Amino acid sequence: MSTQHNPRTGSVATRANTRENTRDRILTAAEDVVLTDGVSCLTLEKAAVRAGVSKGGVLYHFRTKDALVAAMVDRLAERFEAGLQVHRARRPDPGSFALAYVEECFAEPVTADELRDERVGAALIAAIASQPELLAPLREAFAGWQRELERDSPAPVTATIARLAADGLWLCELFGIDALTPATREQVSARLRRMVS
Repeated sequence: MSTQHNPRTGSVATRANTRENTRDRILTAAEDVVLTDGVSCLTLEKAAVRAGVSKGGVLYHFRTKDALVAAMVDRLAERFEAGLQVHRARRPDPGSFALAYVEECFAEPVTADELRDERVGAALIAAIASQPELLAPLREAFAGWQRELERDSPAPVTATIARLAADGLWLCELFGIDALTPATREQVSARLRRMVS
């Protein structure tokens, strides 16, 4: 494996790390374009300019705009999965997956990054709903979460009902169409948590 040494910092980076950092920069830049201009205005050129790389650098990682958007959707699913694992680590006992799932769906964004991720998610999902092939990463993630829920839960049907309700609230909040008061939202969350505990 090839390495690069930075004499100013003394750090050593592998080419694989450098490629991954560039890929992440491109994805973040593409998210910025989506947030400011919308998915329909996203181009490989705009992502390149925002990421500070050449169009060829973008093409190395993403051959088409659809490939870039699919990677952004995949990143959205990965972020949800990371949050899910944080909740699950609090209770690693069998049957905890459904509770962790409900908790992650009801988790309020706190940091600027979390708020940004929600805005990116809403923009992406709204824009690609008419392009089912771009939803493949989300489809795969949801199928995996459902398999894990059924494998882990002593009452898989009840857990599935709770997951579907939590997903519905998450999507409503993502698109800003929820009409729950904070008190009602907390009561719904508590009921769903009891269902799967």
